[in-house]
Amino acid sequence: MKRKHLKTLESIYSRPISANISWSDIEALLVALGARIEEREGSRVLVRLFDERRVFHRPHPSPMTDKGAVASLREWLNDNGVNLMINQMTINGIKAVISYDSDIDLFRGEFIGLNGGADFYASDAEGLRREGELSLKVFMDACKEDGVDPIKAYSGKFVLRLSPDDHAAASVAATASGKSLNQWASEVINQAANR
Repeated sequence: MKRKHLKTLESIYSRPISANISWSDIEALLVALGARIEEREGSRVLVRLFDERRVFHRPHPSPMTDKGAVASLREWLNDNGVNLMINQMTINGIKAVISYDSDIDLFRGEFIGLNGGADFYASDAEGLRREGELSLKVFMDACKEDGVDPIKAYSGKFVLRLSPDDHAAASVAATASGKSLNQWASEVINQAANR
């Protein structure tokens, strides 16, 4: 995904909801994700993406998209696994990191949190989802055949190294919120990971 599209995606996921996103940038992002966009009557556009159809009202006379449309778009993208964090996609409940491989001009997905590995490639978001479902099925079937848990187990403990200034700032923030540093850090990480 081009830097311009990532910037648009960041704007869509920003809080509070932005009223400064041009509709043309949103359309360009949707096309980059594999959408087909058709002009319809009354300033309406039909967007076909994720095997769904959505109708949006193209803003006028201002080119900026209203907050309600941005919120609706963000929810739709999120429901279909398009996440701002590290270009994630969720397929059948398992997260994958998505990157662009310029050598082969394809998007590459790699599942994370598995007790092994499974990757997949495609030229657009819909193809990526289909290929991801197939790779995940093959991986899950192999784990079942081998009697192995497909999901990697985590202990819940890890060491975090910070600069002394960051450590002090985190301690102040935790105390100000009435929490231990561990509780505060756990909540901050949870919010960031589930954004």
